[in-house]
Amino acid sequence: MITRRLARRVEALKPSSTIAVGKAAKALAASGVDVVDFGLGEPDFATPDFVGRAGCDAIESGKTKYTDVAGDPALRDAIVARFKVRDGAEFSRDNVLVTAGAKQAVFNVCQALFDDGDEVAIFSPYWVSFPDMVRLAGAKPVFIPTDIASGWKPTAETLARHASKDTHGVIVNSPNNPTGAVIDEDELSCLLDWCAEEDIFLIFDETYDRFLYDGKKHVSASKFRDHADHVIITGAASKTYSMTGWRLGWAVGPKEIVKPMADYQSHSTSNASSISQAAVLAALNDPDRTEESVAGMLAEYVRRREAMVKGLTAVSGVRAPWPEGAFYSFADVSALYGRKKLHGSAAFCERLLSEAHVAAVPGEAFGDDHCVRFSFATSIERIQEGTRRFAEWAGR
Repeated sequence: MITRRLARRVEALKPSSTIAVGKAAKALAASGVDVVDFGLGEPDFATPDFVGRAGCDAIESGKTKYTDVAGDPALRDAIVARFKVRDGAEFSRDNVLVTAGAKQAVFNVCQALFDDGDEVAIFSPYWVSFPDMVRLAGAKPVFIPTDIASGWKPTAETLARHASKDTHGVIVNSPNNPTGAVIDEDELSCLLDWCAEEDIFLIFDETYDRFLYDGKKHVSASKFRDHADHVIITGAASKTYSMTGWRLGWAVGPKEIVKPMADYQSHSTSNASSISQAAVLAALNDPDRTEESVAGMLAEYVRRREAMVKGLTAVSGVRAPWPEGAFYSFADVSALYGRKKLHGSAAFCERLLSEAHVAAVPGEAFGDDHCVRFSFATSIERIQEGTRRFAEWAGR
């Protein structure tokens, strides 16, 4: 038995709620129960064939050695080209750090920028890992509220009201996990003006940038070149190319920040997988086939979104706004708490899994205990079955 005290940085650390839900669902399924899993945000599509083939080719041709810590130069150049074509943004490979997923990219940014006593503003609801990444850097997360009535839209005015002299960074995730909210271009411009005036950094995570609905367009912080020295953008191949297990992401920003991030990474993980880098390079270098793959996934997500939202809102008392992006429905289920004699979203999800065999993630993990996140990254048939079970369970 270990008797020595753990380091303070991990004593209060909790495992990711999304991963915990996935483990619980898998354990129940392993016992023979048919579980409808709306928990993990993982595309159920295969990695595009030509991308997977590029990974196999990398193995077969011996591209299995260390790369530059910051990433293979050819891949960094391809990421630069992507930003040029999409946003007209001028970067060089020195502005790019390739990481083991977007999670590592955000973690590295926090380690490079924040220190003890700093405050980092995070719009709530937020992705579960953002607050702990900030805490692990010694800083304090400060939560900036948004509300369901506005579709959980972040605003510069709300940020300014909650910020303080100790605010040293802002994290925005658009499209947002868990709400699907997409920041408006005018609002993003105002937010960047505020960051520049206060001389603080905006960390802009756009992992879900290719999955938007109803004609909504993604606006990246990289588009605002006047504020390039106050922005770090993070993204990944995980959702866009259905490559979650390949673990490949990136951070793009000022060289003065990217270099120390790379230095930090050199003492933690070193380079991201050379095989994954080769596969993502193939995706970026073949935009026609990539676009065909993304379009196919998006068309299916459109159908799934409709099935999920309609299925959830058919239950009396449930509010589930139409998400503008990503592949989650963040539903306010608090009206059911009293009916089911429950106290909060964690108990709600525990009972939903044990009694209806439907897995979902408690909203308290994202900063809103009134809500529960339902992922529609699964088949229409499973969505229909899961929402049918949910409605039946809610009505008992």
